Amino acid sequence: MAAGGLLRALGRGAMTSSEAEADEFLAGALRGAAPWPPGLDPGRVVARALDHGVAGALAGCCGDWPAEAAEPLRRAARAQAMWEMRHHQVLAALLRRFEAEGLRVLVLKGSALAYDLYDRPHERARGDSDLLVAPADLPAARRLLGAEGLACGLADPDADAATRREEGWSLRTPDGLEHDIDLHWQALNAPALSDVIPFVDAWARARPLPRLGPGARGLPLDLALVLACVHRAVHLVSPYYVGGRAHHGGDRLVWLLDIDLLARALGPGDWDRVVATARTSGVAGACLDGLLRAAGRLETPVPPRVLADLSRSPPAAADRYLRSGGRVARMWRDLLATRGLAGRAAYLRAGLFPNAAHMRSKYPALAGRPLPLLHLRRVAEFVAAQLRGGRG
Repeated sequence: MAAGGLLRALGRGAMTSSEAEADEFLAGALRGAAPWPPGLDPGRVVARALDHGVAGALAGCCGDWPAEAAEPLRRAARAQAMWEMRHHQVLAALLRRFEAEGLRVLVLKGSALAYDLYDRPHERARGDSDLLVAPADLPAARRLLGAEGLACGLADPDADAATRREEGWSLRTPDGLEHDIDLHWQALNAPALSDVIPFVDAWARARPLPRLGPGARGLPLDLALVLACVHRAVHLVSPYYVGGRAHHGGDRLVWLLDIDLLARALGPGDWDRVVATARTSGVAGACLDGLLRAAGRLETPVPPRVLADLSRSPPAAADRYLRSGGRVARMWRDLLATRGLAGRAAYLRAGLFPNAAHMRSKYPALAGRPLPLLHLRRVAEFVAAQLRGGRG
C-alpha cells in the first residue's frame, strides 16, 4: 500500500460533523420521532442509513422526508426484500436438511432476529446467515453444505483452523444470486471467547423460529442479547465491512436496534439470566456498555437493577480481551486460551504465516496477484491499525 493509501486507511475512523448529524437524525427516526431538520443533507442521510444497515427499518417512516432521501431508502428496502425472499428459500431448505440428517444447528444474529423480533424480515439488513453447530458436528455439517451445492471459501477448510472458529460457504442459485452462510462451531470467532455461549447450553434452551421454518431454532432471548452486546464489542476493536469497505466502531445502528428489540422482549426472569450469563462468561462489561449505548441512542428500556448488577461485576478475562488495545494483545490472549502445546504451536504458525488459501480468501480482489503482495497488504493493514490506536 502506498503512503497515500495508508493515510486514507488511517483516516477511516474519523467521523465528520455532517455524518454525526445524520446519525443523530437516524437514531431519532428509529425512536419514532424525527422531523426533518433544515439544512440536513439528504444524500448524507441515505449514505449513513446504508452504512448503518437501517434502510429497511426506516423505509416505512420516511413519508414526509425529502424525496432525495425517501426514494433511495425505499429502493434499498425493496432490493433487500427481494433478496430476503430468495435467501429465505435457501436458508429454510438448508435447515430442513440439517433436521433430516439429525444435525443440531442454531441460527444466530441477524437472520434469527429478522424472523423473530422484526416486523418484516427484510427490515434486518444483512448479507449472509450465521449458523452454529456443535464442534463435534463440524465435519458432518461441512459434508451437508457441500452436498447441497455450497462451496467453502477456503480451498482447505482445515487450514488455519487453530486461529478461527467459523468459515464462509456460498451458493450461487440459478437466478445468478450468491447466498452466503457463515458456519460457526463457536458462537464468537476467538479462542479467548470460547466460554461465551457454549453450544450445549444454547441448544438446551433453543428458541423456535416458526417464521423461518418449522424446525428452525435460534438462541433464547437472554443469550441472544448477550451475543448482540459482545458482537458489538468485538467491532469496537475489529473492522466490519459494508459494500466491501472497512468500517471501525461498535455503534452501528442496526446492532443497537437488535439490542433494543431484544431488551424490549425480555421478562424479569430473562434479565436475571442475562446478568448470570454475563458474569459467568466474563462479559458483564461488554453487556453493560452495549445496553447503555442502546439506551442513549434508542431509549432502550433497561431495568436499573440490571445496570447496577452488571456494573458491580469484577473485570474478567473475556472483557479484558474485548478491551485489549491492539491485535497483538488479543493474539496473545487467544494464544493463552488455546488448549495444549500442539494447539498453541498451530495457532502461532497460522497467525504469523497464514497459508495461501487463507490469504486469497481474505483479499478476494487481489486473489490473482502474487502471494507476497497479499502478505505486504496484511502487514500494511496491521501497521495502520497500530497507528490508529491498536484497532483491527
